[in-house]
Amino acid sequence: MTAVIPFDDITAGLELLLSLDALIYLVAGLVGGFVVGVLPGFSGANAAALVLGFSIGLPTEVALVLMAAIYAGASFAGAIPAILMNVPGTAGAAATALDGYPLAKQGKAELAIGLARMSSTLGGVLAMMVIILVVGPLAQLALGFGAREMFVVALFGLTVIAAVIGDSFRKGMVSALLGLLIAAMSASPLTGQPRFTFGFLGLYESVPFVPAIIGLFAVTQMLLLAPRERLLDPQVTQELASQKRGLKYQLHELWDGIASTLGHPWIVLRSSAIGVGLGCIPGIGTAVANFISYGDAKRRAKNPEQFGKGAHEGIIASEACDNAVTGGTMIPTFTLGIPGSATSAVMLASLYLHGVQPGPRVMQTHAAEVYAVLGGLFVASLLILPLGILLATPMAQIIRFRPAVLVPVVLMLCFVGAFAVRNSLFDAGLALVFGLLGVFLRTRGYPVVPLVLALILGPIAENNFMRALRLGNNDPLYFLQSPTALVMWSLFILTIATQVISVLRRRRQRESRAEVTA
Repeated sequence: MTAVIPFDDITAGLELLLSLDALIYLVAGLVGGFVVGVLPGFSGANAAALVLGFSIGLPTEVALVLMAAIYAGASFAGAIPAILMNVPGTAGAAATALDGYPLAKQGKAELAIGLARMSSTLGGVLAMMVIILVVGPLAQLALGFGAREMFVVALFGLTVIAAVIGDSFRKGMVSALLGLLIAAMSASPLTGQPRFTFGFLGLYESVPFVPAIIGLFAVTQMLLLAPRERLLDPQVTQELASQKRGLKYQLHELWDGIASTLGHPWIVLRSSAIGVGLGCIPGIGTAVANFISYGDAKRRAKNPEQFGKGAHEGIIASEACDNAVTGGTMIPTFTLGIPGSATSAVMLASLYLHGVQPGPRVMQTHAAEVYAVLGGLFVASLLILPLGILLATPMAQIIRFRPAVLVPVVLMLCFVGAFAVRNSLFDAGLALVFGLLGVFLRTRGYPVVPLVLALILGPIAENNFMRALRLGNNDPLYFLQSPTALVMWSLFILTIATQVISVLRRRRQRESRAEVTA
């Protein structure tokens, strides 16, 4: 009988993690994540996509630990520009800015950063302790998923992602459907005949995922940044310079922030639990989870009127949840092969790149690598506090880089990374094509993330659909003859219905406002 908590696998994972190479790349990934996180508009997905092509030469566990460390570092560092300039470095830091920036305007920027660092550390550590213990049993539970269940899970994942990402469900669905169409560029799994390949041999197996990821995240961001003279407005840069303080004052304020966080243990625990729970749901992401956690803290606060004016509890709730979500997204990524966020989608690409097949059986075939990644996130959470204190000043200087210097260097790395996977110029060109597609979509308000996740979920849905049809002798009712499948179908229909009702309600409100103004 399989142990509920597989201590042997956990020990094997720790052995992989504690190798010198893994630890060096963990620290390097964390620092790289810090650097990317403070750049407004960038994210962990941008940085992870950038190094994806270069990670092919690394051992599997080292490459995955590097990706995980970048994710954790970027999640934390996004709070720095949010606090100092009211410019969230990452989407998840938007909730942190609500109270962090008012504190900074009061001359207490270091206090706010201390709150963010300590709560982020505690949230990450608590989340990873839980996830390391539950990922094995959850993978055992997922072993009961057959072809029909995986087909419905993939459909449900696409619907949820389209619903929660971006401002428009319609635009999210259009982006997801475009991703499914691109995912169909391959040989048919049924007949072996090429579909939509336009004669390109490089598309016969499928659209190469690494160039697509690099193009849609890193190249797109660089192309959008290229026309700008500066990363930040001159006014904001001046405001940042005016907030400089002496080292002794900074350390005192940092310590006050750390002490204040330790004085709110229940907020840390609740926010971490919210982060882990919502992180397990594909597509929710840190931004949604952080605002839910922030709202929960505000509802329970003794002085809710202080929120938005520099409340310590608001920063603690947002940052503890932010780092907990990072760990939570690993559960569906590993156990179902469905990424919980954009960055975990890049990690999924890294898994495929190194021959690791995510899904219900991953804990039977690559348990040590999974626990190495989870352990890496645990260690990264511990290192966030000391490294964050050490690197705060240098990180704040990065935002002064001119796009004219930054863009060419990063674009060169993007194309070299795309080329390196298969030594193919076709892949480098594909990265540019996807970069231009990303610019087209983002400038018209269409989210890119549903498209990326559709590239992953499309083949999963198609292959399992074909397999289920064969198992059910082409009987469509076979897809309903399973309690798990019925639950997933119900959730799928509920998600669609909720979005349709929401659209109709908004339309009715617009019509009633138009009547009043008329």
